[in-house]
Amino acid sequence: MNPINIFKLIKKIELEYSVDSIKLKDGTKIWNLIRILLYFYIQFKDSSSKEEQISFKTFLNQFGELLAPVKLSNRKIDICGFSGTENRKLRDGKFYDIYLDPLYNILGDRLWVFEWPAQSGHRRKYQKKIFSKHYIPMHIPLFSNTFWNIGFYKVLGRKKFYIKAEGVLKNIITRISQDAKVDKNELKNNIYDAIAIFFYMKEFFIKIMRSISPKAVLIICGYGRFHMALSQACKELSIPSIELQHGIITKFHLGYIKTIKSENKDCIPEYLFTYGDFFSDIVRKGNLFDPDKVISIGFPYLEEFKESHVSKDYKLKKFLSNYSTTLLITSQWTVSDEIKLFVKRLSKELDKLKINIGIIFKPHPRDWRNHKDLEQYQNIFLTSKYDDIYVLLKMVDIHSTVYSTSGLEALAYGKPNIFIEVRKASMPEIIDIVDNRTSFIAVSSKEFINHLENIVSNYESISKETQKQSEKFFKSNAKENFEKFLNTLLMVKNYD
Repeated sequence: MNPINIFKLIKKIELEYSVDSIKLKDGTKIWNLIRILLYFYIQFKDSSSKEEQISFKTFLNQFGELLAPVKLSNRKIDICGFSGTENRKLRDGKFYDIYLDPLYNILGDRLWVFEWPAQSGHRRKYQKKIFSKHYIPMHIPLFSNTFWNIGFYKVLGRKKFYIKAEGVLKNIITRISQDAKVDKNELKNNIYDAIAIFFYMKEFFIKIMRSISPKAVLIICGYGRFHMALSQACKELSIPSIELQHGIITKFHLGYIKTIKSENKDCIPEYLFTYGDFFSDIVRKGNLFDPDKVISIGFPYLEEFKESHVSKDYKLKKFLSNYSTTLLITSQWTVSDEIKLFVKRLSKELDKLKINIGIIFKPHPRDWRNHKDLEQYQNIFLTSKYDDIYVLLKMVDIHSTVYSTSGLEALAYGKPNIFIEVRKASMPEIIDIVDNRTSFIAVSSKEFINHLENIVSNYESISKETQKQSEKFFKSNAKENFEKFLNTLLMVKNYD
């Protein structure tokens, strides 16, 4: 089902059912959690691809980590940031978290970075040192109540949580299964599993937060079971939780937008720091976050990296030298198969027309699929999914994606965009960026090539206008904005 149609379906549910009556025994309203779960379940129910299988070696690595306790500091931590392995990029010989590590210039030793493994549960192996001054690899220890509570629930169905207005939830599950044409029992199991993990993880986070007593918690991506459990734990302990924008926010993004007014703010971070007013305005009108707590900050890493020098990988440098124009295509794990099929067609068409344009294909960090088959195409260079998008943007002439944040970041580097429309996911419907001057959209390889030829023939003027257009999305002086607001917030908290 089209993401916009899913959004409209959930809006219909919120109009027809008393969704905020669905609570846990402790009073936590869990509809904000459930609506996200419904969105992702419906969107990916038809996907034939499955997440990477965990090998025996991976299992052993995970088991070894489970045996160890979480290494928390013996002293109090001022600011803790929760991130994931996919956010680290190799920079100047160290693995750098692009959302949290720039903040060391502001926070210094006050910041501690807590990092979760990948979605598969496998922790990425870093070949070089980690940049973060204070780094804690997060996991759920084997010798913890959380591990065994989740285990007993998954194996025996034993639960320690009670859902109030459970009848309303069951009616919603029945309705969704009919309207979205999904298996009712599978949907129910998926929802209840997520609620269980949320409940036990909230207990886990409350215990951690009590032991370290942070003055504020930074979160990369505020939606998802773990993220929402952390936000709610902070809420119950009166610790300010701040989400840092990590992707495109649109008027149809359920993680930030509700069309129905509600006082229910449970399970979401207290504050949201956005890239700029364009996104803040969307969220402030979205009935989910408190409008006064949506703050336009900017993107510290983007500003920092624009001024830095990059060294080119030898193989990539050699590939680039073969082409007069180079195109970077950043994939999305949600529509990875469709993008790859489009890229193959595009490659063949460019080759057939003898157009001297090289394609660099960058998989999404969360993509578990194998894209090695692209290497057989002479005009395609396949990068690692962990390669730094900002390094690549400095090297190429034109950028393309479906609906990745990289489309915005490309503008800041003066790189024109061509958005690919797949699975009826239309960029103009979700964000106002396609202006047919700096950003274009294509539904076929032929239309894509027409845009390429237009950009190449007018490159200098289009590139200048592209960089100017980026000011619409990114507020300047990001680090100064962050420091100013955070200091104000902590002063208020200390006064309270």
